[in-house]
Amino acid sequence: MDRLLLFLYLAALALLCQYNHHLDAMADLSLVVIDLKYNRQQGVKICEMQPGSFSRFSGADTLEEMNAIPNKYCAILEKYHLPGYFTHPLYQKMKQALVNHGWASVHSAEELLSRIKQQPPENPDNLFDYQCCLFSLHLDPIIRGDPLRFPQILFLDRAILPFCCNKLTMNWFFHQLDKTRNLRPIWAVYQKGDPQDLSRRILSDIPGDIVVIKPIQSTMGRGVIIVDKQDLASTLEYILHSPKELLIKDPERSYSQYARDSSEYFIIEEFIPSDPLFFEQEPYDCTMRVTALLSYHQKIADVTFLSEYWYSPSKPTRSEYTLIQSHKAKGTHFCTVAPDVSVEVRRQLYPALLEAYRHMLDQHDTYIHFLHSAQE
Repeated sequence: MDRLLLFLYLAALALLCQYNHHLDAMADLSLVVIDLKYNRQQGVKICEMQPGSFSRFSGADTLEEMNAIPNKYCAILEKYHLPGYFTHPLYQKMKQALVNHGWASVHSAEELLSRIKQQPPENPDNLFDYQCCLFSLHLDPIIRGDPLRFPQILFLDRAILPFCCNKLTMNWFFHQLDKTRNLRPIWAVYQKGDPQDLSRRILSDIPGDIVVIKPIQSTMGRGVIIVDKQDLASTLEYILHSPKELLIKDPERSYSQYARDSSEYFIIEEFIPSDPLFFEQEPYDCTMRVTALLSYHQKIADVTFLSEYWYSPSKPTRSEYTLIQSHKAKGTHFCTVAPDVSVEVRRQLYPALLEAYRHMLDQHDTYIHFLHSAQE
């Protein structure tokens, strides 16, 4: 992404969030997965948000039910009486749940269209008026405008997919909205360059003794580095200026990702810990994963929370381990969230997610047009 495109990209998002359009969108169901830190002093701080189609649901099993979260999602969708279809590839846990609930696979929306009635919905904002729904982790059909070309099909995650194409998009989108900005760590985007100069600017911009480095294009935590500020310059020197042949051999994927990172920019965030949880009498700085279903039906937007659980880093917070080992979530341990914490997290998240979702619906078509133009 060159400088001009980056400028236009961020300017478009800023303008979209400033417009106060009347909400008149197509019906929508978007499954979202939010990773966050929570402590009683600072409250909720959102690290990432992604479509449910991007998630492996590694912590989806409970003592009562295997694969509980995808199964709960499928059960909610069943109340709309829409035949369900999905495209490949798909992560195994969600695929298993969809198949168990009677969903069928298709290669594309074009193939699906040949199986259903050619009757568009009488009321596009009514979830019950569609012929079927389609679950896919592909963004391209949304950018191509398939939901408008095939109005008979309810494209699941349609509203959120375009805003999750990279970390910068979602960061900037959240930054423009008051309620979501207050639930985010302080952050900034930087162009790659001289490590000493970058370090000085970051020390001034981002509070605290520790910062988090994030690549713009990555998933599953690849390239996320947690580093003490006194080691920031040397870390930037290593990831930005080492030969790719050296980086690619680093056993820590937080570093080796930068051998593949082609972006001119990266993100720095304030480091926020959670209140410690104890496993085998050892303290862990865990991340909370929240799953929610965003819905828009008959001109009413809503958020339905499905689950929350904690998942831990690979190591406890002890001095003999690195910051990455002690603070970057890996899913070594999983546990449920205390009821009082769950209530408080939902109380803080609900108005922020609802505000963000309404803006996504409101500005969806305009933003899709921008993404389509940027790809040409």
